[in-house]
Amino acid sequence: MTNKKSNQRTVFKKLKNILSFILVIVYIFVLFPVYATESQEARFIDVPEGHWAEDVIHRLRELKITNGIGNNEFGLGLTIARSEFVTYLVRLMQWELIYPEKGSFIDNTDTSKWYYSYIETALKNGAISGNEEKFRPEEPITREEMAVMIVNTLGYDSLAKEMGYLGKPFEDVEQNTGYITIAKDFGIINGVGDNLFKPCNTATREEAAAMMIRMFNKMHQYFEELNAFYAIQSVGQMDLIEKLDSVCFGWSRLEYDQENDQVILNTTRKNNNEFAFPIDFSEPIKKAKESNVIAQLMVYADNGTLISPDKEKKVPLLEYILFNSEQRIQAVNSIIEQVNDVIVENEKISFDGVVIDFESMKGEELSKSFNIFLQELKKELDKTNKKLFVAVHPRRKPGLEFYDGYDYRTIGEIADRIILMAHDYYAKSLNSKEKDNGYTLTPLSPLDEVYFALRAITDKDTGVQDLDKIWLQISFDTVQWKLKNGKVDNQYPYKPSYDAVRQRLLKGAVINYGKLSRNPYATFYDSQDETDNVLWYEDSRSVQAKIDLARMFGIKGLSLWRLGNIPNYGENGTIEIYLDVWQQILGNYTEK
Repeated sequence: MTNKKSNQRTVFKKLKNILSFILVIVYIFVLFPVYATESQEARFIDVPEGHWAEDVIHRLRELKITNGIGNNEFGLGLTIARSEFVTYLVRLMQWELIYPEKGSFIDNTDTSKWYYSYIETALKNGAISGNEEKFRPEEPITREEMAVMIVNTLGYDSLAKEMGYLGKPFEDVEQNTGYITIAKDFGIINGVGDNLFKPCNTATREEAAAMMIRMFNKMHQYFEELNAFYAIQSVGQMDLIEKLDSVCFGWSRLEYDQENDQVILNTTRKNNNEFAFPIDFSEPIKKAKESNVIAQLMVYADNGTLISPDKEKKVPLLEYILFNSEQRIQAVNSIIEQVNDVIVENEKISFDGVVIDFESMKGEELSKSFNIFLQELKKELDKTNKKLFVAVHPRRKPGLEFYDGYDYRTIGEIADRIILMAHDYYAKSLNSKEKDNGYTLTPLSPLDEVYFALRAITDKDTGVQDLDKIWLQISFDTVQWKLKNGKVDNQYPYKPSYDAVRQRLLKGAVINYGKLSRNPYATFYDSQDETDNVLWYEDSRSVQAKIDLARMFGIKGLSLWRLGNIPNYGENGTIEIYLDVWQQILGNYTEK
């Protein structure tokens, strides 16, 4: 009996294995055709493999922006109607559809039309204008109309209307130049060759798909590098260092030593140097090292500083250093000594490199000399694998004075990172006429100025060629004007701390937000000195506006001036004051 049962178990086991194998085979044959069918259905049958728009068309479908024209066809080569393009935009932005009882255009009154709610939703969100009686939903859209709708959708309508000073983006563009300029600068639209745009031509569905995906990719690009400066009362936000990729310690300043007739790198408090090693300098350096954060030494110098090397006439500091080969070499050697292993108050420290912050430079001669200095410095830094960051002034709109001593293209070839200081645009002082007129329109970082700065530094001919090297710097300054009887009382702006700004906002100051500048300002009455006040500052909205703009130009890095001054307050639940800036910044990164 035992052998018989054993044989039965063996046979049963073999049958079980055979059945299991058959089931696996059946499962594979059943399942794989389903996957193959789904894969085939996910790709439009009228879009041939290798077509230039194949990837963007199918990506558009993956994003559920379009499902084609039916029968699994995309409609390759067909023109796209205005209603279809608007639908693309609404779906791309994931706006919640609205269903008003009455349409806003005389040709969009039939609520049963598939495009009815899309047109109304686009109008509500500013993608299209309600200035016309008709929308013409079934007419083919023109290339010019697409550019206008795209820019409106991105929220740059006001900015586009101020872009006339840039001239025509293409030879054949006569109207809506600002809109087409912005769409071109963002890389969302292209010309058709020979500097032509053909604004009145209609567009194909695949051309529209390409624009949508370019727009989508720009909008959803995460930032990759976060830098901040640690200088001047930064200890209060030392803990934020661990969230950074690099930190620049503002602890040195180039000076001319009159007594010894030489250029020195001052890291002490002598000569009222605010860029000096603090008493507790080892703590933030240790924090950076423990967090694997790149630690750079900032070297500051201002060409506005006048020195007297020959005791007869005064010359600008940086011109003296950069025009003189001996002084340049002396400056380079001083920097290298400080960056490599150096003893500071009996402690041995080293940095991963330097950030050169030479400010207020003008002219081609100084620009060329600066390039030579950077090349000489980079050569020495490379010997010990140290990094070179360079801060540069922004270029400004035609007719406005600016510091033009920075050759973006060459600096971009030399440096590891370039920091664009597109901030501090406000008036540093008011003259008598401005005070009497009650002039207080002084936003810290108006968006049109930041736009021009980004446009210049990313220029394909004269800008930095590797966009990954560029960081947009955001500064957290404040500017307050006091008025009596409609006249400004102070010649120079007051600069309250962000703690003081927060308290003022919580006490009921009226919070305003500039439509064009995208900068906040508060207005309030101060009973203590009986003044009306206008207070400009940065908040989470203004910071995000600059981040979004930088994203459109392909920038992936930010630099913050400075730790210790970054608004990092939670909302108190009763008044929304938008000072949760630090968290807003981190939200633009994937792993911060």
